[in-house]
Formats: sequence, structure tokens, C-alpha cells
Amino acid sequence: MIFTENSKQAVVFLRQAVPKMMEHSIVPNPFNFTLWYSYFSKQFPLLNQELDYIIDRYNTCPPEMSEKLFLKHIIKIDENTEDVQKAYQQGIVDLVENLSVSIDVTIQESYQFSSALNENIVQLGECSISDVVQGVLGDLSRNASSLCSVTDALQSKMVAAQTEIDSLKKELETSKEQANTDSLTGLSNRRVFETIYNKVVAVSNGRDISLIIMDIDKFKLFNDNFGHLMGDQVLKLVGQLLKEECKDPLIPIRFGGEEFVLLCPESSIKEAYDIAENIRVKLSRIALSNKRTGEKLPPVTASFGVTVSDGTELLHAVIERADKALYLAKESGRNRVQIAI
Repeated sequence: MIFTENSKQAVVFLRQAVPKMMEHSIVPNPFNFTLWYSYFSKQFPLLNQELDYIIDRYNTCPPEMSEKLFLKHIIKIDENTEDVQKAYQQGIVDLVENLSVSIDVTIQESYQFSSALNENIVQLGECSISDVVQGVLGDLSRNASSLCSVTDALQSKMVAAQTEIDSLKKELETSKEQANTDSLTGLSNRRVFETIYNKVVAVSNGRDISLIIMDIDKFKLFNDNFGHLMGDQVLKLVGQLLKEECKDPLIPIRFGGEEFVLLCPESSIKEAYDIAENIRVKLSRIALSNKRTGEKLPPVTASFGVTVSDGTELLHAVIERADKALYLAKESGRNRVQIAI
């Protein structure tokens, strides 16, 4: 069993877990109850380390992180398992693709066979032949007609199957896209960040890859003052701004909560600084108001940490360096861009 404590111990852990969750605005769902119960039971030291880091960084534990920690530490599903799941999904896509091609070929061949057989029968009927052969030809014609009818019915079923397979292909692609996309902002999410980074590194040939971490200033206070619905609108606004300003090859990603990452392939740290500064200024100049009440809202600003890599470092090292720059930007008054080399 995972948990071996008695009833009194369990009550103590729960009494510690609930206030902690309330303190950091963590939703009291089964994932989070289990995580924080486990945290105070101290049965999973690595879980405690990761939760401490997340709370220190975000002052909460975003839902997607809670789920990931639950799967990793409680259910014991790791990144390798996720890779296997992706491989299974890709296998299904490949299978559907192959089946689709096979059905296309079969339909075409069946149609050609039926047409040729009917044409041969017509040609034989025009020839001078004996009564015996004529009788056999009649039987052949009837059997051929039956075969053609069966073939036509099979073709109809194949066409219907093809339609269903095309629909399945679209659903698989949509499902894959949704899993990799943040539903609120429409940006790629943290789940695929490392994959995107590795692809960029693979084609960089040693050229600079800059990374920008962007964090909306005092976002929790904004949520407290104006509500989570307005907070969501701000996140959508930031997502739209990043889409407009980050043209190819720049890649904007929602990292979690109010934090975003901009991956800048083939960009020097000076170029990345200019990109961040441009976004910072444009965001701070956007006039916000509550459409329902007409109330003008204070400007939304963000702080930025910028760093650069040659692609030889592990991603977490690059993120950590950019994160330190972001921390300095926050400590220096917010609404500014800070570089870390």
C-alpha cells in the first residue's frame, strides 16, 4: 500500500493539507488532495521538492502541473510512458492512413474489373455461337451480373468505410492538436515545448537560439481585484499579441499560469532583447476596460528574462538562466526586460 498511516495520522495530514491549499488558491479536487496529503506525509521526497519549487515560483500549483505530478509520483507514470502513448497514437494514425490507401486501390480495381467483365459479355453476345455455347453464355451473363451487383454493393460499403476513416483521421489530428495546444490562448503548451526546442536545436547547426520568459506582473492581484473571467481575458489578449508579434521563425508558448515562453531560433541575445522590449511596450499601451460595466482597468504589464544558448545545453539549464533574469526584472521594479548570459 502507498499510505500506511493510521486514522489519527491521516487526520493530521489532512488538517495540514487543506489550509495549505487554501493559502495558495489551489482547487480542492482529488488530484490536489492526494498531492498535498502526500506532501505532508513525506512519502515522496521528490514530489515535495517539485511542489516547493512550483509554489515558490507561481505562488500556486497550476492544474496542468498538479495532474502531471500526480501521474508522475503517485501513479508512477513517467515521461517514457508518455512517449509510448505518443507512439501508440502515431501507430493508429499510420494504420488509418494505410487502410485508407488500400481501400482507395481496392475500389478502383473493383470498378475496373466490373467494367471489363461487362464489356466482354457484350462482345461475346455479338458473336455467332452455337445454342449450347449461347446457353452457357447466358448463365455466365447472369452470374456476371450477380457478381457485378455484389461488387457494386461492396464498393458502396467501401466508400462508406472510406468516409468514416477520413472522419477518424480528422478526429485523430484534432485530438493531437488539442493535446498540444493551450485552450485559452491557442498557443502551443508546455507539453510540447521540449519537443519544439529539440527540433529547433536539430537544425540550428550551432547558431544562437535565444529564449525569452515573460511573466505578467501582479497577475494574482489583478485576478483578486477584477475576477478570474477578466484574468482569462487578459491571458487571451496576451496570447493574441504574441501571435501577432511572433512571426516565423519565432515560437510563442504558454508555459503555465501567467507565464509565457518565446523561442527565438537564429536570434542573437540583442535581437531577442529587442523582441521582448517591443512586446513589453505594446502590451503596456493597450487600454483595457470591463465591457459589462465600462470601468477602465489599469494597464497590464509584464517582465521578461532573456538568455541565449548554442544548443548544446539541456533545456532546463537554459530555462533556469532565463528565469533568473526574469526574477531580476521583477526585483528591479517589473515591466522591464533583463538579460542573462
